[in-house]
Amino acid sequence: MTLSFLGRVADEYGLAVRSLLSAVTEVAGQQNVDGVLRADSEVFLNAAARERVSGLCRVRQEDLRRALPAWEQEEPQGRYGEGPAARLHAGVETVGAWGPACPGCVAARTGRPVSARAYLAAHQRVCPRHRYWLMAVPDSGGRVVRLSECPEVVRAQADHRLLLRRSPAGGEAFEVAEAVTAWWWTQDWSEEQAWPARLRATAPDDEEPGLWRVLGRRLVTYPETVTVAEVLADEAVQRRIAAEARGQLPFLLADVAGLVGELASHLGRPWLTDRLASCTYGPLFTWAYQCSKISGRSGQSGQPLLWTVHSGHRPRLVADELAAYRQQTAHGDTADAPAPKRRRGHSHQADEAFEAGLAHAQAYAAVHGHLATRADTFQDGFALGQWMSNQRMHGLDMPVWRGAALRALDPWWNTPWPTLWQRTYHQARRHVEEHGLLDARAGFPGTSIGLGEWLYLQCSRYPDLHPEQQRLLTRLGIDAAAARAARPRRRNLRAGEQEALAHARAWAAEHGSLAGVGTGTVHEGYPLGRWLAGRRSQMGRGVLSGDRAEALARIDPWWRPPWHLCWQRSYEHARRQLQAAGGGELATCFPRMDKAAREWLLIQQRQYDSLGAAQQDLLAELGLRLEAAVTETPADMASASVARARAPRPGDRSIRPDTAATALGQRHRLQGHDGREDGEVAPEHLPVFAALGLLGVRRSRLGQRPDQRARFERALVHARAWAATHGHLAVPREVQLDGFALGMWLFGQRNRAKQRARQGEPPSPHLQELAALDPWWNPPWNLHWQRNYYRARDYMHAVRRTDAAGGLPVRKDALGKWVRRQCTLYGTLHPDQQRLLCAIGITAEAARARLGPRGRT
Repeated sequence: MTLSFLGRVADEYGLAVRSLLSAVTEVAGQQNVDGVLRADSEVFLNAAARERVSGLCRVRQEDLRRALPAWEQEEPQGRYGEGPAARLHAGVETVGAWGPACPGCVAARTGRPVSARAYLAAHQRVCPRHRYWLMAVPDSGGRVVRLSECPEVVRAQADHRLLLRRSPAGGEAFEVAEAVTAWWWTQDWSEEQAWPARLRATAPDDEEPGLWRVLGRRLVTYPETVTVAEVLADEAVQRRIAAEARGQLPFLLADVAGLVGELASHLGRPWLTDRLASCTYGPLFTWAYQCSKISGRSGQSGQPLLWTVHSGHRPRLVADELAAYRQQTAHGDTADAPAPKRRRGHSHQADEAFEAGLAHAQAYAAVHGHLATRADTFQDGFALGQWMSNQRMHGLDMPVWRGAALRALDPWWNTPWPTLWQRTYHQARRHVEEHGLLDARAGFPGTSIGLGEWLYLQCSRYPDLHPEQQRLLTRLGIDAAAARAARPRRRNLRAGEQEALAHARAWAAEHGSLAGVGTGTVHEGYPLGRWLAGRRSQMGRGVLSGDRAEALARIDPWWRPPWHLCWQRSYEHARRQLQAAGGGELATCFPRMDKAAREWLLIQQRQYDSLGAAQQDLLAELGLRLEAAVTETPADMASASVARARAPRPGDRSIRPDTAATALGQRHRLQGHDGREDGEVAPEHLPVFAALGLLGVRRSRLGQRPDQRARFERALVHARAWAATHGHLAVPREVQLDGFALGMWLFGQRNRAKQRARQGEPPSPHLQELAALDPWWNPPWNLHWQRNYYRARDYMHAVRRTDAAGGLPVRKDALGKWVRRQCTLYGTLHPDQQRLLCAIGITAEAARARLGPRGRT
C-alpha cells in the first residue's frame, strides 16, 4: 500500500509518516494534506507530490507505479491552490482488498522486524512458507493468524491458484462461492462440525468468541469456498445441470439434484443434500437457475448472468459486521438502542417498504391461503397484486431474508410457471379439501366445467409439466397413472342451456326484460352477460337454432332487437320511470320522470319519423304517439292536450280507422314520393290531417323537420365560408370555424346520407345545397384521399403548368409521395377518382410516364 511504503521511507529518515506527508506536500509553509490518518488508511498523491516522493526515495516513478496499485489512483486537489497535495482515505477498500504482509517475509526482505500492509487478492491471503493467514481488520493494521492446526487452509490456497490457472471463470466462480458459504455461515446448522472446530483452533487466546466469529468467517470458510468454486466452474457439472433441467427452470435445488449431490460429495457433508433440497432462494439457487436458463444459448451470451452476484447476496463487509456487533454488545435489544447502521448497498427505506407490503401479504395469505395474486389485487387499499409482481420480478436478486419471509407465507409465491396456473391449482386444492381427492378416471365429477377442463388439460400435458407441478397434482390425487387414464370433463349442453335460461328468467322477472344484461353481468355467480352476448352474436350471424331463439323470445320478445341495444335499455328505463310516476298518461307523468328519461323521450319525439314501426309501437305503449307529444313546459303540455281533443272519436264515421292509421304511420312516405310537391298532402288524407291538427307540422323538405331548418341554415353559412376559402368541403372532423364544429357537423351529414343510401331510400333534397358547394362533399372513397386530391389540385393551379408529365409534383414530401402512389395504383382506382385525377393532368399516360419503365422516378 502507498501509505505503508511511505511509512518505511519515513523510518529510513527517522520521521513519522505524518511528518513525511507534511514535508512532501508543503506549499509556502502550509501542508496540503486532507483527511485523517488511521491505522487502516491509504493515501493518494497528485503528480507533484509523487514527483517529490520519487526523488526522496530515489526510485523511478515507473517502478513505483508497478509496485504500488494506488500510486496513480486519484489526483487530489490541494486546499491551498496548486502544488503537491495528498488525501487520506480510511475504512473503505477503495482500490482492493488489503491485509498485513507476512512478518517473516518482510523480515527476510528488510533484515529487521517491521510491519507492512499490502493489497492482497483472494488467493494471496495465506503465506504458505510461514503458514500465516493475513487478515484485514478495520481500524487496525490487520492481524496475522497462525495456521499450524489448519493445514487444509494452506492446501486450499494451492487449489485456489490452480483453479485460476485452469479455468477462465475461476475468479467469478470464487466470488459466487464466497457468497454461498457466507449464506451457509449464517444458518448455524447443527450437523456442521468442521467450522466450529476450525474457529476455535484459530482464535487467539484473549479474543472474544463473538468478535472472533465476525473476524474469522473468511478464514474458517476458505477451504469450503474453494471447493464450491471448483464445482461451479466445472463445465461437466454445468452440462449435467442443463441435462437435468430438460428445458425447465428449477423451482428448488432438488430439481438440480446433480449439483447438490456433487457439492455434498466434494465437501464431505452428505447431510447437505437434505438441507439444500428445499431451498428456493439465495446465491446458490440463483446460480443454478441461471445455469439452467442459459443452457440453450449458444456461445458465451449468458455467462455474465451466470457469474453475477447480486448486492442482496454479497457477504456483508467486515466493517459493517463489526459495527453491528459492537452496537449489539453495547446496547443489546433495548428500546433506547440507536438505529442500526445502514448496510452498504442497502436502504432502510426499502426495507421498511418491504415490511409494509409483507404485512398486507400476510393478511391476504391468512384469508386465501396463498400469494398467487392477480396484478390488480388490492388488500385494504394497498396494491398487493402489483407489489407481488415486483417481488417476483426481483425474486432471484432479493436478499435472503426477504425470500425466506415470503416463503413462510406461501412456499409457491414465486414459481417458474405462470401465476394463473398456481391460482387455478389453489382452486382445485380447495375443492379437494371440501370433497376429497379427484377422480380423473371418471372425468372429475363434482368440479365446475372450467375447473374440470383445466384438470384434464393438465393430465394431457402431464409429461411436459414441471416436476414441482407434478408433485402438486399428486396432492390432488393425480399421479402419472391417473393422468394417463383421465377422461375429459363432459359438459351436458342441455343442462347448461336450461341453467342459463333459468338465470335469464330470474333476471327478467326481477328487472322486467333482458335489455339491461351487459357483457359483464353476473347473476348469482353465473356469467349471464357473457352467455347472452354469445347468443346475440349467434342470432346476428344467423347461426342460432330456432328453438333457442324461441326460448329467449318467450322470456323477452326484444332480447335481441334489430336496433341498437342502447335504445332498448333507454326504453326500459323510460318504462320503469313511467310506472314509478304513477303509470297514467305520459303527458301527466312526464314532469315526474327523471332527466335521462325525459331527454330520451324528447329525442324520440323529434326523431319519430326515422324510427322503425316496431319502435313506434313500443313508444305507443308508453303513450308517445305522433298525435300525443311530450313537452317540457305546461303550456306545451296544454297544447298537446288540445291536439288530443281534436283527434277523431271512435264513433266518428267520417274517418275510417285504416285511413287514419295509414296517415299517421306512413306520413313520411306519403310526402314527396307520389309526384307531389314537397310537403303536399294527398287529397284523400286531408280530412285526417285536418281532424288531427297535423296540417301545421308538414315538412318543408324530405328528411328534415321545420324546427331543424334554421339550424341547418346556420351550419350552411359556415360551410359556404369554408368552401369559399378552400374550394371544397373535405373538412377534417376536428375543424371548428368561428366556434362552430363544422367538421363534426359534416361528418354527421355524411353518415346520415350513407345510411339512407344503404336502406335504399332516396337522398334528402336539402343535401343538394351541400353538393352545390362541393360535388364531392360525400365521396364513396376515403375522405383522406379527397383532401390529398384537393392539395394536389391547388398545387397544379399554383404552378400554372399544363404539361401532364412535367406538372406533377416531384418533391419527396407527403404530396409527392401521394401523387406517386396514385400513379402506381391508377388502374385500381374508382372511375370517378380517375376522372378527378385526369382533371388535374394525371392521366393513365402521365402515370406511366411518371413511373418510368422500371416503376421508378
